[in-house]
Amino acid sequence: MKFTKRAALAALFALSASAASAQTKTLDGIQNMHRTAVSPIYAGNEVKGYLMFGRGDKADRKNDNYLLDFYDQDLGKVSNVTIQKPSGRYSLISNTFNGSAFAFYFLNSKEDKLEMETYDTGLKKIGTKVIDDISKADKMMISTQMRGQETNGGMMGNGMTLFPVPGLGFVRNSYTGMAKGYAMVMYDNNLNAKWRVASDEKSKFYETLGLTEAVDKYVLGIKMQRDGLMSRKFTSTMVAIDATTGKKVFDMPVETSKTEQLSLSSFTFDPATREFVAVGEYYKLDDKPFVNKSQGFYIKRFTEAGKLIGGKNFGWQREVMAIMPNEAKPSLEDNYVNYAHSIVKGSNGKLYIVAEQFKIVGDGLGIALTALGGRGASVSKGKVGNMFVFEVDPQANLTAVKFYAKDPSNASLPEGSGFMSAGILGHIMKAQGDFDYQFMQKNDANSQFNVVYINFDKEKGEATKKVVGNIAFGDNGKYAVDKIDLTSGSTYSYVYPAKPGYVMIADYYKKKSQLGMKLVKLNI
Repeated sequence: MKFTKRAALAALFALSASAASAQTKTLDGIQNMHRTAVSPIYAGNEVKGYLMFGRGDKADRKNDNYLLDFYDQDLGKVSNVTIQKPSGRYSLISNTFNGSAFAFYFLNSKEDKLEMETYDTGLKKIGTKVIDDISKADKMMISTQMRGQETNGGMMGNGMTLFPVPGLGFVRNSYTGMAKGYAMVMYDNNLNAKWRVASDEKSKFYETLGLTEAVDKYVLGIKMQRDGLMSRKFTSTMVAIDATTGKKVFDMPVETSKTEQLSLSSFTFDPATREFVAVGEYYKLDDKPFVNKSQGFYIKRFTEAGKLIGGKNFGWQREVMAIMPNEAKPSLEDNYVNYAHSIVKGSNGKLYIVAEQFKIVGDGLGIALTALGGRGASVSKGKVGNMFVFEVDPQANLTAVKFYAKDPSNASLPEGSGFMSAGILGHIMKAQGDFDYQFMQKNDANSQFNVVYINFDKEKGEATKKVVGNIAFGDNGKYAVDKIDLTSGSTYSYVYPAKPGYVMIADYYKKKSQLGMKLVKLNI
């Protein structure tokens, strides 16, 4: 699915030489800063600018000003627009860009409504939609999402969002009942409803559907299902929806045999071969995820009709261990499993799987609270480990395992997590923003990839440093690593995709009410 207004974007970013030379930007009077305040703008795979959303000075006694500032890929300011809304009512839930339109999703807390607005690439408003039938489950999810923004500067993951579908519009997700089911509504750029996909209201199952990718003519997602509110056994299915019609053309489990027990980490579509690709880990049939170790990881390929056309297991002890670097082996023996963040196919035909280790360990505080009769406390927590890149050639041979060590970081988990499967827990941690993986950048030719992650460097006797790591690889067969120290004394620091060869770093200083943005060149 290609963007349809690349010419419009190109015209928008035609700036003077002085503006185009900007590489840093300092903004004063910023009262608060969340990760979602800045949105990269893409043309194809490459970043061509940024949109910043923030609250400005009050317009008058009854109205607040909200500001939209448009920057080019060199942080030169292009244009801006001011939105006025009644004071004390509105909070931004999410904002996104689909290649031809921007969408903003607000909570009107006073009137108990959700409101959406869309703007074209010239920042002219083109659509408005008000939703006044918010379910109790949606309200609960929004409340959790807002708390996440206040505590960690911006919750990453599915949550309550507008999912961008390039060239077509946006999908709004919601929850039905007490989160028993889900509903997805597709809107065009003018916010006219086009189709709806929802759980069967008569189903005995509890279901959620998290959208993961819009590629070619499909919107992809992973559906989680359990047979009761208190059930701790989840199953997952791969879902593909026709982006134009809303027809669910693919909804099936990744297991294709009763002798398989699999976790599903990632699901994508390869337009070149017209195949769906699934990646996860496999277990013995009588094993329990996180109690027993996985046996290895798998790759499965399916036709557009859902027929299995290829699958291969890569065992830890045989295929993987044979080519794995020695420094990676201890973590493999320490009950870590892998969450596949990205599956990409290079122009050379190779498949690259970017994964991050995690495991579940006892949470001392949660155990203590439970022992004292506390409710809602989890006795488990997540621990995030190292990065891997698995390289698979066109003949489905594992040709390289690249290992990138980083210091472990912790993740809080909901009650009962210790009884959930590996695939489910990985998705929970992903939705909460607990992984250190940030994003993957790639060029339009699919010949060069950059994986960006965060490492909280804990050197003995020194203060913890926040370091940005970048793993570069591609058709030339070479792997390179670059590290950037993010330690700046800022209240929050965020890293965003940028033009080829760069990342953009935003440092927010709460005491000074100041935001600094800068482009940092990668040494690759």
